[in-house]
Amino acid sequence: MNIWFFVILILAISLVLGPIAMLRPNPAQKRKEALRQYATKLGLRFTLRKLPKLKTDMEDPGMSPVYYLTPTAAMQVLPTWILVRTQYEHEGNFYREWDWYNEIRPNQAVRAKLMDYLPKLPGSIAVITQGEAGTALFWGEKGDKDILDLIASALNDLQAAAIADLSV
Repeated sequence: MNIWFFVILILAISLVLGPIAMLRPNPAQKRKEALRQYATKLGLRFTLRKLPKLKTDMEDPGMSPVYYLTPTAAMQVLPTWILVRTQYEHEGNFYREWDWYNEIRPNQAVRAKLMDYLPKLPGSIAVITQGEAGTALFWGEKGDKDILDLIASALNDLQAAAIADLSV
């Protein structure tokens, strides 16, 4: 047998198996997939959305993973409020580095829930929003299932507080 036959055979096999091996997810991708599957079990949904641009941002922000609860029919009338984590603390902010992005504010029950959860939320959460599109958190997916449990609890409590106020 000719040596070139084996060289060509090995080259052909590597040309077929190489791209297939590259399609396998790496450990970070597997971790994110596991988090997203766990979020689904908790009743959360996942998407990617563009972060809101702050006044201090020089460039347009990129896309961020968003974990959210779908809105109920009653929430379709809610105007959308957005609470963003800024790079600085200021006495004019809602809470420490958290400030309102627009002029719309949630009801008092939702603000009370926010004050309960904001000190507990990790730094990888950049935005919290609620309105006609549901209740959502922009999360950088840094952390584990314990943080996802906290996120699910916060989203459920914020949505329940908004709905309770609508039914009064």
